[in-house]
Amino acid sequence: MGVYELILKKGGIIDVGERKIVRATRDYGPGKPRFVINLPTTRNDVWQYLWERNIPVKVFIELPEDLSKYESQERSSKVGEK
Repeated sequence: MGVYELILKKGGIIDVGERKIVRATRDYGPGKPRFVINLPTTRNDVWQYLWERNIPVKVFIELPEDLSKYESQERSSKVGEK
């Protein structure tokens, strides 16, 4: 049994660290942008293992406790605006 198989069978939780949400495309449909969360390439062995075996995953998003410092920041192009 490989190291990654052991990790997956023991805990079942993989912390991917802090990530940014990226707007991937504007052509997904009128008013329907697509967003992506990129996984760290340092764990490609794990992603490959899951993908090859068609293992479903659950994704949880934890927000920072203090959101006030982010509320004042605005993107130059907001979702749904032309």
